[in-house]
Amino acid sequence: MQHRSTPLARTLGAAALLSAAAAWGAASIQDYADGPRPDVLVPLALAAVFVVGWLLASRSAPLVKPLPTTAPPRETIPGKLGALRRDWGLIATAYLTVWAPFAAANSAFYSGPGSALPAAYCLLTFVLGVVLSLCNLCLFQGYLDRAQRMLRQDAAAGSVHAVRVRFGTPVQETYRYPTGKGVGRIGVKSTYCIELVPEDHTGVQRTVRLQTTHIGHSIIVSEKHLTHAAAQLGGHGGWLCWPTRWRDIAGTNKERRVPAAFVSDSGHVVWGVTPEEDHTHYLRAGAAPACQTDTALAVAPLPRPSRYFAKVHASHLRVAAVGALLAVPFLLDAVPHWAGLLLGVISGALGLFAGMAMDGVGVDQEPWTRRETSHPALQ
Repeated sequence: MQHRSTPLARTLGAAALLSAAAAWGAASIQDYADGPRPDVLVPLALAAVFVVGWLLASRSAPLVKPLPTTAPPRETIPGKLGALRRDWGLIATAYLTVWAPFAAANSAFYSGPGSALPAAYCLLTFVLGVVLSLCNLCLFQGYLDRAQRMLRQDAAAGSVHAVRVRFGTPVQETYRYPTGKGVGRIGVKSTYCIELVPEDHTGVQRTVRLQTTHIGHSIIVSEKHLTHAAAQLGGHGGWLCWPTRWRDIAGTNKERRVPAAFVSDSGHVVWGVTPEEDHTHYLRAGAAPACQTDTALAVAPLPRPSRYFAKVHASHLRVAAVGALLAVPFLLDAVPHWAGLLLGVISGALGLFAGMAMDGVGVDQEPWTRRETSHPALQ
């Protein structure tokens, strides 16, 4: 179960990132003089202290709990659907990670003109940092895809297709299928979704699966977004909204999926997509009529919980700590040049590994009910 994100934890986390950035900046300045590097060691030590404080503050924060379902049903649909906010902590961590090898290389290897091997390694790590920084530019993009932005625009324009539903079971669907690449080769595809149950109580309307978006970096963002909602909105009622221009999306989308947003009566919006077999009854058969939105009303996504996960992030932070400790001998100028070269390579590599693996996890598995289906050929 995840913990809430508290102001203290966020402050300590930001201080750790700023201290690490100061250490990286000092290490990246080419210094031809020999001797210890307190300009790097001091901010690096402060970063370690702040990380420990962040861990303690995150572990002691209250657990995320379901929101009460006492809010009255909304008669009107808000027209301002809040977009998922950019995660600046993730962006800062990503850039510090990709420049870790260069910072280690510059502080450990650069001993002045005539040292060809360290200079070549510094150049290599600089190129690596530039390339990975360009790749990280995708993190600055919005976390809604083009089709979801179209739904947001339609709601702001005053009309969406909508139906009353209740937030139901969170499901992790696993689909097994033959890959066609040889006998016995089986592929596995996992999808997270929330089952939204109609409130008409007649049994005529059908359950709709609100699934994650699988586009670029939005895969992890969408999975975490649904996980946060699953932990807090179980049993909540609200409106399930589709864009009025859904035909333009379904006609160009290979999987015929249409974006949707669950607008809870508690004032939150949950973004996702609906598969064709689920939305056909509502959109093509007309079960979800076009409804007017109130462009003066606004809803926002749920606040992010703490990104800390016990037994997961601790292991990655231990790797990062080892990498930082390996940097201490050459920052103190206490080892020969060849030892500094070796320690610098290992230190930078460990920093890169720990940082890149840090956000590859973080989907809380506790709320999800697991279901498995198979291709007919495997049954």
